[in-house]
Amino acid sequence: MYIKKQLLLHRLTYDLMYKDHWDLIFVSANRNEYWLEHANKGRKDIVRLSLKQLDWRRDVYQDMLRAEQQYEQKQTRILAQPVDFHHIYISDFEPVDDWYDLTEQKTEVKRTRDSFVYMLDDEHRADELIKIQNKVNATAFESIQMPDNVIEMEQANAYIQHNIYQLYQQRQKQKEGLFQQAKPFFTYVLLGINVFIYFLLELNGGSTSISTLIAFGAKENMAIMNGEWWRIVTSMFLHIGMPHILLNMLALYFIGTLVERIYGNFRFLLIYFIAGMIGGLASFALNPSLAAGASGAIFGLFGALLFFGVTYPKVFFQTMGWNVIFVIGINVVFGFSVPQIDNGAHIGGMVGGFFSSMLVMFPTYRRKIIQSLGFVLVLCSTLGLTFYGLQNESVHYDESIITQRAQNYIEDERYKETIDVVTNGLAYADDFNAELLFFRSYAYLQLQKYQNARQDLEEAIKMKPNFEEALYNLALTYRQMGQTEEALQTIKKAIEINPEASEYQKLKETLQQTSGA
Repeated sequence: MYIKKQLLLHRLTYDLMYKDHWDLIFVSANRNEYWLEHANKGRKDIVRLSLKQLDWRRDVYQDMLRAEQQYEQKQTRILAQPVDFHHIYISDFEPVDDWYDLTEQKTEVKRTRDSFVYMLDDEHRADELIKIQNKVNATAFESIQMPDNVIEMEQANAYIQHNIYQLYQQRQKQKEGLFQQAKPFFTYVLLGINVFIYFLLELNGGSTSISTLIAFGAKENMAIMNGEWWRIVTSMFLHIGMPHILLNMLALYFIGTLVERIYGNFRFLLIYFIAGMIGGLASFALNPSLAAGASGAIFGLFGALLFFGVTYPKVFFQTMGWNVIFVIGINVVFGFSVPQIDNGAHIGGMVGGFFSSMLVMFPTYRRKIIQSLGFVLVLCSTLGLTFYGLQNESVHYDESIITQRAQNYIEDERYKETIDVVTNGLAYADDFNAELLFFRSYAYLQLQKYQNARQDLEEAIKMKPNFEEALYNLALTYRQMGQTEEALQTIKKAIEINPEASEYQKLKETLQQTSGA
């Protein structure tokens, strides 16, 4: 009897949805086929209930293969998840030929690991329902009772169909509500501020200029040690070159709008800044290099999505879960593969975003215990990274950074700053002592402090006897101090190292004329 099969179809569908919280993902136009899915210990079960009457084994196999290919085509996730497909046919009788080898069939579809076939005809219905129940770990198939007459069956069928639709609509509204807490606003504000500051950098020395970045507030450990803690925040709005700003702003647009819709405007802003500051502190504690960019805050938004996944795992994995995890994994691997990337800021920002999401929670979901734990974790992260950064002197005075900074100061004719940075950094230098002394001597020369310049140059040459540039500058210094003979002997040493240098030869001739040699 058709109405009896239809009622069984709808009863099984509704019970899976209501009792075991399965999700309805497909309904055929004639409502003779329903698909439901449910996560199960890292795998996914798909139950497909159908009223099709298939007479031959070949027809059964082709039908299940077609359905699984149809499912596969609709998947857009980057990472595959193992899937078990359970094809349940509610029919009057079984296929004519032997079909039992299909009960556990490995199909050719990429993501489907195993397929199972069940035939719910009148003769085997009870046994098959028990088998299905055990296979999918459900309780929905227990004690299914059917009405005795057709009228009651029709009434029950209509009632259950309506309940299926109502339950589906209710769950859809709940899911959609999670992504509609607010319209993005601060994401666009942050985009505008970052882009504006980038062009401001370009108009004032360039976004790749070290001195310009420092002047505008990039994270620079020596400056922070001198009390300029505001750099932890200002560095979040600076970007080094067009690729940097472009990639970060694309990420902020796509991830930021999503997080702002989930958490609401002001919660999003708190997550962004808390994550950015914790990422900046992690960079201060672990990375000696000059740093700038919104990456720490953006990774904090990834952390916020991960916390959303912990709170709403089913919705997370049904919508974006594996894609988010894949993108985070790629960025982490890429970060550790490229030395220039500030992994401290990235990982610190992501952890900070997760903790700050615990603190602010969701507009419609509050848990005081979790929020209190989030506050403690944010506070501990902030204080812990600050304390470790203050104690970790190895990242405060990295000699390569000091050398680069001194060179940039000289290019900008900031000679007093050159002397200060080299003087502070020499105590921590091992490999670039001679170069640092050379830069400081050049600054002394420009300030006409010839005695200081001579001392630095003589010390640099002791460390590095073939330092021809230092020899040349020392000869010039001796000349300025009236020590012509010392200047002549010094320039001759530079010529021995590099006879082709015309300026060395010219200085030698000038000194010889002066001394009368």
